[in-house]
Amino acid sequence: MSALFRDAGYEVPELLAYIDNLERENEKLKLENRKLKADAVRRSPSAQGMNSRLKDALRE
Repeated sequence: MSALFRDAGYEVPELLAYIDNLERENEKLKLENRKLKADAVRRSPSAQGMNSRLKDALRE
């Protein structure tokens, strides 16, 4: 995005730095989101899909 601003002639250094920072943070959050989704899939116990009545019956 910042390359687009530079190409368009917008040379506000603070704005470019802010946009670059947002792009880096966005990439970090995307990676973290992928990791958390993968962790959730691995941790997903089969008991979560069980009906609550079945869970109660198994506890007794």
